[in-house]
Amino acid sequence: MSLRVLNWILTTAIWLLAFGILLILGVTFYAGLTGKPWFMMVPVILSPAVSTDLLREGQAVVGHLLADRGTLNINIDQMSTKLLSGVSMAAAVGLCLYAAFTLRRLVGDIAGGDPFAATAVTRLRRIGWLLIGANAVTVAFGCLLPLLLSGASIADGRELVVNPFWSSLPDAPYAKVAPDINGWLALCGLVLLALAEAFRIGRDLKVEGEGII
Repeated sequence: MSLRVLNWILTTAIWLLAFGILLILGVTFYAGLTGKPWFMMVPVILSPAVSTDLLREGQAVVGHLLADRGTLNINIDQMSTKLLSGVSMAAAVGLCLYAAFTLRRLVGDIAGGDPFAATAVTRLRRIGWLLIGANAVTVAFGCLLPLLLSGASIADGRELVVNPFWSSLPDAPYAKVAPDINGWLALCGLVLLALAEAFRIGRDLKVEGEGII
């Protein structure tokens, strides 16, 4: 992929992310001012899971379909909770916007013929730590779920376990809120941190070579 195409893709992503932030904030304030409900989706783990056999011709069992996960759709009515949810979503998109903007500036340095610019290492480190820390937003949101779901129950009799971290599981059927942690983001962040060190070494070698010449 050429740098021109990559720069165009990043520019488009920046505009789309900026529009997404405005859209989220607009919908949030509209829902708050008009009294419209605000829906929030949370992944859950179901136990016992619904299971059925996977059959092939001749009715031979070749596998199983295990339905052990679901989605909890939460209807939020309180104004403060709507604003908190909307602002947190906008902040998460804002982090993506910052990462795309920083990456676009890095691509600009490379396109300008200076891949080992002094700012390249800093930008790579920022994006790397941002990807690693993105899961911190999920953890913080998970800590707020017990407050949002206080007093809630499931109509089919399952016990609702609202704490996604360090909670004991009941013996009765339950639905447990699952932490939506993305390990791939953390892995990509570690790769970028390693790449930043490679850029730092390349920068030092470049400066050393220029000093010798």
